[in-house]
Amino acid sequence: MKTIVYCEKGRLHALELIPKASSFSETIIALCEDADASAAAMQAGAQSAVIIGCAEDDCAQGDHAANAIRQIGADSVLFPATVRGRFLSAWVAARLETGLTADCTALDVTEDGLLLQSRPAFGGNLTADILCKTHRPQMASVRPGVFPMPDLSNAPAPSGTVTECLPDVLKSYCKRTGFTPAENTVSLQEADVIIAGGKGIGSKKGFEKLFTLARLLGGAVGATRQAVDAGYISYPHQIGQTGVTVRPKLYIGFGIAGIVQHTVGMNRAKTVIAVNTDRLAPIFAHADYAIVGDWETICDQMIAMLK
Repeated sequence: MKTIVYCEKGRLHALELIPKASSFSETIIALCEDADASAAAMQAGAQSAVIIGCAEDDCAQGDHAANAIRQIGADSVLFPATVRGRFLSAWVAARLETGLTADCTALDVTEDGLLLQSRPAFGGNLTADILCKTHRPQMASVRPGVFPMPDLSNAPAPSGTVTECLPDVLKSYCKRTGFTPAENTVSLQEADVIIAGGKGIGSKKGFEKLFTLARLLGGAVGATRQAVDAGYISYPHQIGQTGVTVRPKLYIGFGIAGIVQHTVGMNRAKTVIAVNTDRLAPIFAHADYAIVGDWETICDQMIAMLK
C-alpha cells in the first residue's frame, strides 16, 4: 500500500500519522507545505517528500494538493484533523471524487488490504468502523493526539528524496480583507498541563478557579461533555469522544466521574491526578494519584501553595 500524509507548515500533528501509516503501508510519501515540514516528516519515517508550497487561500491550496495527489497516486491519503486539515481534506476528497472519513480516532487495515477507519458516532455513544471499498484513494482525517508523537531528538538526518511541485499560479477563490486574532483561544492539544472539570464543578464561577490554577501552572482548561452541555464552559474545551484527544504531561481532573466517553480523550496523559468525593468514581481507575475530597477545597489549597 502507498500512503500520502499531508503535513502542514508550522504544525507537527501529521508526524503522529507517519509511524502509524508505516505499520500498514510499504511506502509513505509526505505531501508538505514547506521544507521544514518535509525534513521533519522524513525524520519521522517518510521515505520521500513532495513540497507543494502554502497558499493563503485554503481553497486554492486544496486544488493544488488534489492535483499533486493525482500525479503521485496513492491507495490512501491521511490528513491531521486540525482546523485547516479538516477543511483541506474535505476539499481534496471532493476534487478527487472519493470518500472521506473525518475525525478518526483509530486506523487499521483489513485482511483484504482496505483501510479500516474508526470514528465516534451518535454523539460519541458508538464507534463506527468505515471502509471505502470502491473509490480511491481512501481518505481520512485523524484527530490529533490519538497516536504517539515520534521522538525526533535522536532520529537520523533526513535521507529520502525531496521533490518540489510548486504551481506557477494558484487560482484564488477569495480575498482576505482583514484578520482579527481570536481571544481566549484554547490549545489543549499542545498543552503540557491540563486542568479539567466535570459537571461536579457546578457552575461557571467554579470553572473560574480552574482557570486560575491553570494560569499558575502554565496550562490549559479542559472539560467533560456534561460540563459543556450544562453551560459551565464552551465547547472548545471539551475532551473526549466528541471533543479533542489530549496527551499532556500532567492532567488534573476535578469533579469528573470518568465515563468512557471522556476518558478515551485523556487516558494517554503521562500523569493523572483525580479529585472526587466518590471513592468509587471510575476516573480513579485512570489516575496515578487519587484524592478523595471536595474539589473546591483541594483546588483552593493548590492555588494557595502556588501563589
